[in-house]
Amino acid sequence: MVIARGVPLKELDFQGKDPEEDFQFQFHQHWIRLLWPFIKLLGWNAIIVGIAYSVFMLAPASDDVTRRIVLAFLTTFFVLAHLEFLKRIYTYLLYVIVVTDKKIHRIKKTLVLTNDHLSIDLWMVQDIEKSQEGLLQNLLGFGSIILEAQETVMRLHFVPAVSKKYEQILKLRERARKSMGYLRATELPQTNVFQANE
Repeated sequence: MVIARGVPLKELDFQGKDPEEDFQFQFHQHWIRLLWPFIKLLGWNAIIVGIAYSVFMLAPASDDVTRRIVLAFLTTFFVLAHLEFLKRIYTYLLYVIVVTDKKIHRIKKTLVLTNDHLSIDLWMVQDIEKSQEGLLQNLLGFGSIILEAQETVMRLHFVPAVSKKYEQILKLRERARKSMGYLRATELPQTNVFQANE
């Protein structure tokens, strides 16, 4: 995980960082990604509380064994619902986009199964597309950024403050192109093939 607090940007280290790269900024996906898991957690808690209230208060079971079995099931579902939500938070925090002066790194991890790292050189990025579709994305300011290089496509979804991040990435791409001596096709000198052979 990358934490950009209290450390000089030159000394900030993360998985896949080149020693010559300078950290610019990082971000996680928009908080809306946690909304559905949170609603599910509230739903499970409401169901568990409702069942517990009906079994233990409204119509109390007279059998002690029945009460213990119901309590064991309710406790199991309560723990599983909260573990699922904690797993979602953990996954949310370990999906991070790191932007340096030379590259964009998408680092995606899970608890055990996934360790995915995709990097794309900024100066090689040919096309940057920003999209915000729908009322919710426009109201909350998140969207998608798609970066295309020669044979690589990096899709960044649920980008918070997508317009600001898009502008920052455009500026960093132009700066990276200048530092790499990148010439656009329109800036290349026009030479005639027949004149070169003479």
